[in-house]
Amino acid sequence: MAVSQIPPKQTPCYSAPPVKADKRFCVVHLDSLKWSADIQIPSGRFRLFAAADVTRASTELMSEFAYSALKNGMVYFCAWGLDCERFHDIVDEVVVEDDAGERLFVGKNRSDTIMTTAHDNEPLDQALDFFASLTSPTAGFERNRNFWVAVSLNKC
Repeated sequence: MAVSQIPPKQTPCYSAPPVKADKRFCVVHLDSLKWSADIQIPSGRFRLFAAADVTRASTELMSEFAYSALKNGMVYFCAWGLDCERFHDIVDEVVVEDDAGERLFVGKNRSDTIMTTAHDNEPLDQALDFFASLTSPTAGFERNRNFWVAVSLNKC
């Protein structure tokens, strides 16, 4: 599979050819657990896969990352790597706190929710297959949601 860079910036985003006409993927490598303003989401909403060892990451750092991703349109979150269950739980906490407060990340319908999953006991290829094939936002988040972002992290 050929990989092309779009567009070259400080935080490169690599895009693979679409698996289906309606699916676009972006793979980003980050040096730290901070959402990069250089990550451009062309569809408005997106699914996010984070491959990272977050055993040393603070709750505050993971919360800030989750908030930034949500603010940029994340509607589904998959975590893989060491301590990914904690990462998944922290993303859930950010969503719940928002729902009880500002309500910035709510969908059109009362039943809409930001979905999150942790894949701590799965090989990377299985977790990525789940991410690429089975992540489906709830109905109110379906519009403008055909973009997948996979993030890998060196250190947290």
